[in-house]
Amino acid sequence: MKYKGFFVKITPDEYLPRENDDGEVVACEGFRIEVFADESENVEIDIFTAAVDFELVKNSLEEAKQFAKDYIDCEEKEYCRMLEEFNGN
Repeated sequence: MKYKGFFVKITPDEYLPRENDDGEVVACEGFRIEVFADESENVEIDIFTAAVDFELVKNSLEEAKQFAKDYIDCEEKEYCRMLEEFNGN
């Protein structure tokens, strides 16, 4: 998916470790989200995950896409700064 000029790759993941309310680390289903400068995937900007019952309410690609968009909205200035630094500007 392309969002705000970034290429976003969302991949299902079955083992995302999260700490539950009891302090135990549990394996959760969810998505691995990678943000690249463009579709060539040569310049990786960020990788983050979204787990069901933590960042996501349900195991849904649409919900993962919305989470990725919200996350990118929050990090957009930093991503642009990183790209400028990478491009030597």
